[in-house]
Amino acid sequence: MSSPATRAKLLRGVLVGGCSALLTAFAHTVGGGDLPAGAAVPTLLLVCATVGAFASRVPRIGRHADVAALVAALGGAQLLGHVALIVDGGHHGAVNTSGSMLAAHAGAAIVLAVLINFSEWLYVLASSVSTWLRLVVVDRSPARVTQAWQPVDVGVPPVRWWRSGLGMRAPPAWSPLGA
Repeated sequence: MSSPATRAKLLRGVLVGGCSALLTAFAHTVGGGDLPAGAAVPTLLLVCATVGAFASRVPRIGRHADVAALVAALGGAQLLGHVALIVDGGHHGAVNTSGSMLAAHAGAAIVLAVLINFSEWLYVLASSVSTWLRLVVVDRSPARVTQAWQPVDVGVPPVRWWRSGLGMRAPPAWSPLGA
């Protein structure tokens, strides 16, 4: 049986992989590259899903995940995603790496890491509250079954042995079809 913390780690991995794929594709498109298409899309998704799977294995420190490890995972996913888009996407022209672009990527990775960490904490909190509410609010008392017992008059017809063979077992004595 999985605990809320275990499910929250899986949520963290999905969020890291999905957010890094979206951020990488968006930044690549805004930066002058083409919208990812063809072989670049599954390559980008595979790279980001792999990084998300590794991010789901980051241990929790107390009640929170290691934010520095999440920032590193998001930054690494963006870097590997950009490499995948450049290689598979047929990037034309020079690859410009400006300081403002690196600062934007670092800032996005930090903001996303904090938001993912906060969403993981909220998930564990909401799951815990819903578990306690389920214990308190749901009525678990045994259902009262009341059956009113009333005597039933079972009428059994009397058996008449002397006329038992006089029923409708034979064809009628007279038929309108004539026979």
